Amino acid sequence: MTFLNAINDFLSYMNSVRSYSNNTIDAYRRDLEQFYAFSCEYFNKEEVTLPDIDKVTLRHFLGMLTEAKYKAKSAARKLAALKSFFKHCLKRGWIEKNPAYFIKSPKIPRTLPTVLSKEQTRRLFLGMDAHDFVSARDTAILELFYASGIRLSELVNLRLRDIQFRNKLISVVGKGNKQRILPLGEMSQKALKIYLHYYEQEFEKPRNDDPLFVSRLGKKISVRNVRLRVEKYLKEVSDGAKKNSPHVLRHSFATHLLDEGADLESVRMMLGHESLSTTQIYTHIKMERLKEVYTKAHPRADKKEKPE
Repeated sequence: MTFLNAINDFLSYMNSVRSYSNNTIDAYRRDLEQFYAFSCEYFNKEEVTLPDIDKVTLRHFLGMLTEAKYKAKSAARKLAALKSFFKHCLKRGWIEKNPAYFIKSPKIPRTLPTVLSKEQTRRLFLGMDAHDFVSARDTAILELFYASGIRLSELVNLRLRDIQFRNKLISVVGKGNKQRILPLGEMSQKALKIYLHYYEQEFEKPRNDDPLFVSRLGKKISVRNVRLRVEKYLKEVSDGAKKNSPHVLRHSFATHLLDEGADLESVRMMLGHESLSTTQIYTHIKMERLKEVYTKAHPRADKKEKPE
């Protein structure tokens, strides 16, 4: 089994058996092909074989990533892909041992997600004016991100049939092709109905299987298009924050729910997280905010004394 054929077999397995999304499969392919190219250069060969790879090769690869200024999170993701790949090869009998088994993942510094304050959120939607197809579509997209906490890939793959106006629900297919049902708030329902009104004026009445969100040409909207549109609106209210991606609205959705007393398990289910530990990052945001409020407001907080 050649190295490249092994990669294709692994990706096919991840797609058909493990039901990984196309985005995840593409990321795995890029990471594995990058490692293969590095290994060819490392061994000075036109083509390396699976048995050529050992833990020293992998450590040199991680060292290259560090020298190339890759973030620890990116390096950890690439190593995770390699661990899964070589585990697959071991099960297939193509190698005698997994060279990545004892390689430790780089330590990832904990950074809290960027979230909008409730005032910034209010300003965001106050500034939206759904007066034509594009503005109505963008308003509906922002409302849906904030109202449901769905991921970018989940939003662009929505079909009209996924919206249940009568039951006030939305059906979402997340990671691993797992479906979850989410409540649809009043404001997001209203925004969607206005958008669909302009949709019908611009094109024709959409069918149940049609993409929910489309471009000016009536084609399924792209991930890039949504990202650029959302970043444009967030920059207007984020007060200079570096991150303005659609994920900021997902983070804000979860944080604001917890702020208002929602339990962690319910938030986990709505976000589609496998583990509760993934959702717990939002409790850290809440605690950091409480610390800020305490420091600013409490007379016995640790403050620098003001000069008399």
